[in-house]
Amino acid sequence: MDRITVTAAPPESAEPLVLAIGKFDGVHIGHQAILGAAKADLGGARLAAMTFWPHPTYVLTGQEAYARVLTPPQERDRLLVEQGVERVYEIQFTREYASTPAETFVLEHLAKLRLRRVVVGEDFRFGQGGKATVEDLKRLCGEIGVPVTVVRAVEENGVKVSSSQIRRHLANGRVEAAEALLGRPYTLAGTVEHGDALGRQIGFPTANLGALEAYVIPKDGVYAASVATVGQADRRNWFAVVNVGTRPTVDGTTRRVEAHLFGFAGDLYDQVLRLSFLRRVRDERKFAGIEALKAQIGEDVRFVKQMLGML
Repeated sequence: MDRITVTAAPPESAEPLVLAIGKFDGVHIGHQAILGAAKADLGGARLAAMTFWPHPTYVLTGQEAYARVLTPPQERDRLLVEQGVERVYEIQFTREYASTPAETFVLEHLAKLRLRRVVVGEDFRFGQGGKATVEDLKRLCGEIGVPVTVVRAVEENGVKVSSSQIRRHLANGRVEAAEALLGRPYTLAGTVEHGDALGRQIGFPTANLGALEAYVIPKDGVYAASVATVGQADRRNWFAVVNVGTRPTVDGTTRRVEAHLFGFAGDLYDQVLRLSFLRRVRDERKFAGIEALKAQIGEDVRFVKQMLGML
């Protein structure tokens, strides 16, 4: 896959492209519908996606919630490739870029690309103040001879699928509902860091995932999950019980994501793991002491193994 970072206008393209434009945060089933429409009419062109980083809402409003995303760039690009994208134009979104007039975006920026077609969702907005609509896009693209396909929003149970809706599900621990809208389990990729080895001391060693600052993290609690190594020649997979939270029983203050991998023994430090949330088991809570915590973790492990057909 080609990845092109864009600060203003993209470089000229000599090869024909069908271009899907959007934030693509989550690459959820609504985004997949846009990409599917683009793939359906390639006609020998390459499929490209144009997206934005950091999240435009964070840049324009400063809302801290949007400093975190469902799919940071590397994860987003991996998922786009799975959908058939061969080139990603990542626009470095700033307040200055946000002031780009709609006419400039189309007649100067998109015109530099050899576009066979542009594909967007029906709620696509662009240009200064986000005032230009898909009708404006059709009109302006018509001036450079590029047709526009507008894809209707995908609905699930009568509600439009959106990254915001997925964020709400995760904030409430509804990982199965998030999975339905994503078309796959919600996933984090993090590096295993050294912790305080408490899990090992009580018989349930855990992998402590770090480097998760860019991700939306689900609500604190205990989850069933699947875990896989990333970038290893001998990829390994496990099921796991995962704790998200501060570990109040031991007076923890730092929010962590820790996974107890079933059947694993060894050292995973500094390795990257991809952790996929399957089901919420319970809330995180403070127990009377370490022995009570140990007993509950044993119950959590048994519950998840039984749920997964491992017992």
